[in-house]
Amino acid sequence: MDLLTRTNADAARRLFEAVENRNSQGVAAIYHPSILINEAPSLPYGGEYHGHEGALRHAQGFRATWDRFQPSNARGLEPRFVAQDDQVAVQWRHRAENRETGERIDLPAAGIYRFVDGMVVDSRMFHFDIAALLKFLNKNTPG
Repeated sequence: MDLLTRTNADAARRLFEAVENRNSQGVAAIYHPSILINEAPSLPYGGEYHGHEGALRHAQGFRATWDRFQPSNARGLEPRFVAQDDQVAVQWRHRAENRETGERIDLPAAGIYRFVDGMVVDSRMFHFDIAALLKFLNKNTPG
């Protein structure tokens, strides 16, 4: 593995560790000022986000949607990294549980990340079953 690939893979690992720990400063440190984040438009926090301000809005939307279903001891994403040059692909688990009802989901997901100068400049998430995510949210989110 060449130095560029190893540097980007290490940055992707730090990104996932920061996400698991809900460390917004750690996430921001890995995002390039020109970051572009894409999530499926049908998700409550879906769409396209630009720059650090957009990344912050994305994180706030994600956390508002999922934090109540992902306590700190249940956020393990089990990421697996495949890196080459300026691209890192990450396979991970999207887990959530309503502790009141016991209903849970555990679905595979993937992200494709492009790096510039060791920082993520493009982030695209792909969920295995968006319909299952939305069904879980519709059943378990009040109002």
